[in-house]
Amino acid sequence: MPIYSFYLISKSGSLLYQKDFHSQNSPISKQNSNDYLVIASTLHGVHAIASKLTPEEAMGNYEKSRLPTNSNRFGLQCITTAKFKIFIHQTTTGLKLILFTSNDVSLIQATQLQGQLYKSYADYVLKNPFYRLDMPIRFRLFDDKVLTVVTGYNA
Repeated sequence: MPIYSFYLISKSGSLLYQKDFHSQNSPISKQNSNDYLVIASTLHGVHAIASKLTPEEAMGNYEKSRLPTNSNRFGLQCITTAKFKIFIHQTTTGLKLILFTSNDVSLIQATQLQGQLYKSYADYVLKNPFYRLDMPIRFRLFDDKVLTVVTGYNA
């Protein structure tokens, strides 16, 4: 169950962090920095569009919770391709955690891993007095923690 790549995207759609994890037979190839920005902004836009779509059978539930009927709290959660899956989790603050994984990873497993990665983000980035919100993340301790979490999951 390898994890191929991890992205953090701000609520405005800017790429805050991106890390590739090299594994054997990975369908994800190394990109240049501009390609990572394009991927992040595209996923942000698709997620925003999907969050405005609501299936008809769910409208009754949304009316009870007083949300607009065209509002979907979760947006896009999973994109499945022939070679990999993309899992997107949006926090209440609008931060998006995106994982590129193998096809055998389930939504529950990805959500658990995204929770661990978000906890690392809160501990190593948000508690850092030198970090400014919505700026790219360049902290070695956070890099090491992300690598430890994903390596533990990939093992």
